[in-house]
Amino acid sequence: MESSTKRLQAVLNHVRETPSTSSSSKTRWDGWGYEDTHIFLNPHGVVEFAGTRYEEVFPAARVLPGVRAWAESKVGLDVDRRITLNTSPPKIKEGSQVLNQAFLDEMKQLSLAVDLDPVTRVRHSHGQTCGEIFRIRTCEEFDRVPDAVISPLTHEEVEAIVQAAVRHGVVIIPYGGGTNVSNALTCSENEKRMIVSLDMRKMTAILSIDKENMIAVVEAGIAGLDLHNKLKNKGVTLGHEPDSWEFSTVGGWIATRASGMKKNTYGNIEDMVINLTMVTAKGTMTKSCNIPRMSMGPDMTQMALGSEGLFGVVTKVVFRIRPLPQVQLYDSILFPTFADGIAALHDITRKGCIPASLRLLDNTQFQLGQALKPESTHPMTAHLISLATKAYVTKIKGFNVNTMCAATILFEGTKQQTEHYQREIHAIAAKHGGMIGGAENGKRGYFLTYVIAYIRDFVMDYYFLTDSFETAVPWTNVTQLVSDIKEKIDDVCDQHLVPNKPVVMCRISQVYETGVCLYVYYGVNFFGVEQPLQLFHTIEKSCVDVMLRNGAALSHHHGIGKHRKQWLPEVLSTPALTAIQGLKDAVDPTNVFATSNIIN
Repeated sequence: MESSTKRLQAVLNHVRETPSTSSSSKTRWDGWGYEDTHIFLNPHGVVEFAGTRYEEVFPAARVLPGVRAWAESKVGLDVDRRITLNTSPPKIKEGSQVLNQAFLDEMKQLSLAVDLDPVTRVRHSHGQTCGEIFRIRTCEEFDRVPDAVISPLTHEEVEAIVQAAVRHGVVIIPYGGGTNVSNALTCSENEKRMIVSLDMRKMTAILSIDKENMIAVVEAGIAGLDLHNKLKNKGVTLGHEPDSWEFSTVGGWIATRASGMKKNTYGNIEDMVINLTMVTAKGTMTKSCNIPRMSMGPDMTQMALGSEGLFGVVTKVVFRIRPLPQVQLYDSILFPTFADGIAALHDITRKGCIPASLRLLDNTQFQLGQALKPESTHPMTAHLISLATKAYVTKIKGFNVNTMCAATILFEGTKQQTEHYQREIHAIAAKHGGMIGGAENGKRGYFLTYVIAYIRDFVMDYYFLTDSFETAVPWTNVTQLVSDIKEKIDDVCDQHLVPNKPVVMCRISQVYETGVCLYVYYGVNFFGVEQPLQLFHTIEKSCVDVMLRNGAALSHHHGIGKHRKQWLPEVLSTPALTAIQGLKDAVDPTNVFATSNIIN
């Protein structure tokens, strides 16, 4: 009776917390984002952004007149050459599904629905790497995907599912927003046990907000933007804003040791977590008190951070929260070269006037941002302003359009503090040839990252593969790393006789006293290439080798999953690897959480 009552209450809570489902809120099976949002070529041959979302980037007109010309000149995109893609999800290889009847019977006894729908299973089998999306849009069938999907409503249900999996020899793979870019959800073809995808997205409640102690208790299935809006309504904020926050979940942030765009003010995810609850094969792990700090042995909370589903599934997190900032101020600065921008960011960091978000786009990404500007409702006026602005920047200020770059800035805090930081940053930027670009450019640049993945899906239709990776690197190695990555990608494409030069764009996304987080976006026109994915994977592996030679991390905030785990022995000592394996053996001796992420 108690279990039934808890489930009924959970159902009622879920109904209250969950917005009504409509076609506009559904996500795509074949790419990034919402079904009602995509980039396409309209009947006039002009690139257009469909839907009504992302008003910060596209406030009015959705026609993007500069994109096609930029893509044609920069990467040889030909809109007359379109690849044939799947119109529905690929089938699953016949005979590959494994069903454990004893486990299924127990789920029925617990009144837990088990979804065996093939399309649902395929959707839970992949993340958002370019390789995964290209495969799901081109292959005929999948060899191995989850055999079933279960969506719990309560922590107690998660415990029951995991305990049943232990008893019956079933594999559990936690699932959040499906936004990972580390192949974390890929199922091993060698796994002979039944695989269950544990979809946490129905556990979305904010269980409590304590403004006296400034903590919030949150279920792990809630998505970032939803969490932000609900906290905002209570006058508080978490301050964690990754590019994926529309879809990524709290549990995914914990699992990947995530970072957000405003980490300078609010910290990375590890700085925000006070306590968490994780269900493991050996029981539930948590602390009995929600305290700001402790000194009573190694903190097992840290074990969960970055564990990528290896040890268990997070059901609840206690976060440190902050009051909503009094002021939010956007800004931007143009620099003559990327090197000038890096030097300015270094000095800003040393000065200690670091805003909530400070990012630096190289020339190629800056040009793409300009190409993505929507058509103006007053084209003649906009054209004259654009010409005047360009003339001022290039003729009077002496900037070269082929080398200039831009920094986007977001200040948050009190009016006095934000204005003080802005003055200091402007003064530092001026010493490095910087020119103020204004608030609108800063705001647009800040939100532009939300739509980049839609661009990836659009150009894939026209024989173009593009992806990104991030890393952390010391200040002294930034310039060399960027140069080496660009050279390596060019070399690999030359070796594979790729007819068009690849595009490589870089962005500094985070700054620290000791270094930066560097994002790299790269793309290849694969028309005429026999094995495009093999080419793409060769580029990826070559770039990781370059990163390690330059003293960079395998990942700054995405995790390594299966994508980069082969390099882990090169960056972690043997005792550290032994400790990870020891923790795995201690909490999951029969490998119920057989994600194969991080270690085998």
